[in-house]
Amino acid sequence: MGTDVTTTDDDLIEASKLLKMAAPLLTITAAWAVRKGLEKAYTTTTGGAPPRANDPDASMRRVILWAVATAAAVAVVNVAVDRLVAPRHAGA
Repeated sequence: MGTDVTTTDDDLIEASKLLKMAAPLLTITAAWAVRKGLEKAYTTTTGGAPPRANDPDASMRRVILWAVATAAAVAVVNVAVDRLVAPRHAGA
């Protein structure tokens, strides 16, 4: 009737290795996408470009707040990718 597809421990180990190898690229791509999304949201909300650290016209407060917001978003992406590629244990 149907095809019996079973997953062995070796298959799971191999998939885990592949995910671990792909994790850095996934992290970089996801962080880039989140940063671009934040920049677009900032531009849409304020009507101006996000502050840059080397811009003498940008206030220190705005630069620091932007740096904190982007760093927090990228940290969340890193945690999400780490959790995605973390090995799964039976009963956990």
